[in-house]
Amino acid sequence: MRITNQQKKQLFDIFEGNRLNLIDFEISDSYQEFEIISKFDYFSFTVRRNDINEYQITVLSIHTTRAGTTVMIWDQVLIRFRLWLKEIKAELNTPNSWETFKNENYLNTGFNDLNQSFSKKEKESTRRSLAYIKEKIKTLDVSLDTLKIIEQKLEELDTKMDKLKKFDWKSLFIGTIASLIMSLGIPPESAGMLWEMIKSAFSGLKLKE
Repeated sequence: MRITNQQKKQLFDIFEGNRLNLIDFEISDSYQEFEIISKFDYFSFTVRRNDINEYQITVLSIHTTRAGTTVMIWDQVLIRFRLWLKEIKAELNTPNSWETFKNENYLNTGFNDLNQSFSKKEKESTRRSLAYIKEKIKTLDVSLDTLKIIEQKLEELDTKMDKLKKFDWKSLFIGTIASLIMSLGIPPESAGMLWEMIKSAFSGLKLKE
């Protein structure tokens, strides 16, 4: 029994509808079996036709590296393929906040900051940036309690600007944000947006004189 061209087209239409890049996947296509494999990860989806309306699928998803095999009818294959692609798309499109945090120097931290205090002008600029972040975080998909905690920590950071050297304050700021993301369980998409807000807030800020 073969997987028909019409059925393969149904799979392709679902793939195309998710706006993924076909160049990132390898396709293995025989008359009885169809397989799509990610070139850069372990994700894969294989469907094999056993009988007139009996199909065996083997899936490696983002949640497990052990292949799960199930027998189902064609309509169920389409549903499972759509779900698999949805999971893959969400994973590939979600920024890794820890990688972003590790690779970005958001506050232009440098050696000269070790023993320098904030100037009056720098305090004013930094406080405007904190106010901008407090306003923007209201758009995040997090609970009201989480928002209140973030706002409270931003207010604490504001007051500590008068006591800490620039290097110490910048380190405290980045550490506080990273700890909040981890301890509050902020979802990856919202965490990525938060880092982008911080990047935007401090992009025009010069804390070096």
